[in-house]
Amino acid sequence: MQKTEPNLALTPDYYLDNFLKLHQHATEWYSDLLSAQEQRWLDAFSQLSHASQCLLVRMLSRKGHWFRSDKLSYAEIGELQHPLSQLSQFEFIRVNPSISRADLAQSLLTKPELLTLDSSLDKRMTKQQAIEQFSEGTDIEHTESLALDFQIIELLHPRTIDVLLLLFFANTHQDLSQFVLTDIGLHRFEAYDLSKERRFFKSRDHIEQRLILSELYANYQLTEKRSLALIELLEQLPEKGPFKDVNRRREQIINLIARDLERLGEVDQALKWFQQSTLPPSRERQARMLEPLNQLDMMQAIISDMRSNPKDIGEWEVAGKLQARLDRKRGLKVTRSQKPKHATLHLDDLDLSQTRVELAVLNHLTQDGWRCFYSENTLLNGLFGLLFWEVIFAPVEGAFINPYQHRPLDLYHSDFVTKREAMIQHALDTLETLSHQAWVDRYHHKYGISNPFVNWNLFSEDLLIEAITYIPTSTLRGLFEILLTDLARYRSGMPDLIAFKDGQYQWVEVKGPGDKVQDNQWRWFRHFEQLGVPFSVCYVNQGAKSQ
Repeated sequence: MQKTEPNLALTPDYYLDNFLKLHQHATEWYSDLLSAQEQRWLDAFSQLSHASQCLLVRMLSRKGHWFRSDKLSYAEIGELQHPLSQLSQFEFIRVNPSISRADLAQSLLTKPELLTLDSSLDKRMTKQQAIEQFSEGTDIEHTESLALDFQIIELLHPRTIDVLLLLFFANTHQDLSQFVLTDIGLHRFEAYDLSKERRFFKSRDHIEQRLILSELYANYQLTEKRSLALIELLEQLPEKGPFKDVNRRREQIINLIARDLERLGEVDQALKWFQQSTLPPSRERQARMLEPLNQLDMMQAIISDMRSNPKDIGEWEVAGKLQARLDRKRGLKVTRSQKPKHATLHLDDLDLSQTRVELAVLNHLTQDGWRCFYSENTLLNGLFGLLFWEVIFAPVEGAFINPYQHRPLDLYHSDFVTKREAMIQHALDTLETLSHQAWVDRYHHKYGISNPFVNWNLFSEDLLIEAITYIPTSTLRGLFEILLTDLARYRSGMPDLIAFKDGQYQWVEVKGPGDKVQDNQWRWFRHFEQLGVPFSVCYVNQGAKSQ
């Protein structure tokens, strides 16, 4: 399969073209949800000269809202006097405004500049010490009096870019660099349907709630991990509301900070906040904290709830381990769970000096006549991605909101399958009659387009053909049905190798010296045993050559 080479050539003002996509999206899709200030901002932006637009986007793309003119040198913009004047006239920036000594020291000045401006500073100080001492005092009203070699620029309304990014991506961690990867051909996306009627945000309150959480998470990342500071952040969280994505993000933040509190020994606070989250591992953490407090009845209630109403397969498995732990603590006999039976292969004479252990085993199997692939999770995920392509990119409410998504926003949500149940059933039913050529045609037609399950660098056409030739469709259907029960958990844990020979196939998990089968691998082995899938574990022993 011939790969498409990326186009690394970009125009000097490529970033402006990309920003205009955000501008257009907000104007066309969300004009009714924009504040008056945001609407004025977008309208005024359209009136700027090309150079002024470029300079403003350059500043919006950088961190902070304080800049110095000598650090804004761009060939495509040229001389700054006119752009700065126009941006100031339209109230996008202020030039040489009043500034606090702290902002000036922390955001704009080097240590030598600090020493020059304040002769009381000791040059033996660290920069941080110099900043702290310089910062004492009142705001600087007239920055021209400082005789700096640059102009101080304050970016006004810096939150506007967060709004535009949020409206486009439904998050604020993606930025304009996403467009660059597409522009140079490193990312290609499916041409799914987009509709204003299926837009993600339906109210201004929804937007504000997400912005609050984004700002709070940014503050969390900068906050020193101390109890009082963490609790203060948690108390700033909005209450649970009608927006599922807001509630989910809120609980993700709760889990992060409550785990920090647990590590700091703030058990009461950690329990209090974990109780406000339904996302794993909130119940697990509660159960584990209750054990040393000897609150075993409460621990049992949580474990029982986890076992009867698990959020995912991982939580159900953890609940089983916690139950066994609690039973042992109570003096009850605990029967060890039986591991799936599997064939084993022991190799003692492989040379590991020049290659990793998986490839050494692959070479060994190849010498025995097997056609072997180092596929790990690539094969099953790739087959799943091809078969369910139309399901993954279906025009479901709120799933696709811009042309640059490699997956729907709700892919790993609990209702992903139920929203697409009929389409999924249809895809499973067509599996029985899908010809080899149809598989190959879809592979060729979709090659290189981003799909959350298809790794085009590793999922070769040869691997595809071998798999659909030798793995029974009934087995593939069973594996896909398992994957659909928990797309996030089951997309990993598959064996390292798959091998084909004389009409047969087998999956092979490779374990080097000291390595052992992981929980997510045992999870798949149990299903292999139930489905009659041939698999083995190859142990490369300590005697293998490594020098």
